[in-house]
Amino acid sequence: MFALSSDYNGESRNTEKIRRILSAIAGAGFSHVHWCYEWKGPYLYSSHEMRQIKEWLGELGLKAKGIHGSCGEIRFKHTTPRKFEWERENLKDYVSSNEYNRLAGVELVKNRIDLAGELETGEIVLHLPLPYRIFEKHSSFKEEFYTAACKSFDELKDYSLEKGVRICIENLPDCPERCQTEMFDRLFDRYDRTYMGFCFDTGHGNMSSRDCLYFARRYTDRMFIVHIHDNHGSSDEHLIPFEGTFNWEGFAELLVKSPYKLPCLFEVNIRGTDENLFFKKVLEAGRKFQAITERFT
Repeated sequence: MFALSSDYNGESRNTEKIRRILSAIAGAGFSHVHWCYEWKGPYLYSSHEMRQIKEWLGELGLKAKGIHGSCGEIRFKHTTPRKFEWERENLKDYVSSNEYNRLAGVELVKNRIDLAGELETGEIVLHLPLPYRIFEKHSSFKEEFYTAACKSFDELKDYSLEKGVRICIENLPDCPERCQTEMFDRLFDRYDRTYMGFCFDTGHGNMSSRDCLYFARRYTDRMFIVHIHDNHGSSDEHLIPFEGTFNWEGFAELLVKSPYKLPCLFEVNIRGTDENLFFKKVLEAGRKFQAITERFT
């Protein structure tokens, strides 16, 4: 069994195209899909759209393996890049200092929890981008940021547990290791494993640390979902496994020790126009990686 992210060929809001993509994923032999459409931005799925997606998956014999949630609009942007000055963006932002925008951000996360519940999958993945340069410049802002984040996660906890959906925070490629470690340690000290887990993104791990497995090793017991793809360490290429430089054997050993449940979830991007060849290569890489994991079971 293998899972593929729905946006392997980019984003779409065209229902006919989405249906065709899901059909292609099923026809290629994948058993699960990781719903990644609208993984950023303020889009809210209606209950009717959720039922449509569920019906599509049922007709095609697919199951959902996690939902990629959205943290809203880009929350920070450079206004003068050389001086690293930033301007806040506050549209559906669950860490906003504006209470109404923060609540709108909580509503957006709840929307993805609802979608996960409708599709009967147990995790949503969530980014928590850290404005670490502002932290360095304005020490008081760090506590303001984490106060808003924890207030939102406190409010989401009962809703998430009632729906049987765990929130999994993903490691990111564009933030120093020490800043992400502080973030994960703060959150995991405050929230237990039944509510909050860790999404290890292999490509991001390969970019953000001298040890590509640092986060996977540190948070193995929280690793309930993964994004599997490869790169050469400098950009987020979303290559098929074994096409880059990631340590697949080391990751396989950690994955076996973690609470992660199959299928393996591939977040790879198609290159070229031969979709059938792309699917074939992903499945071949999946079987190769699975064989590696079996050595550690």
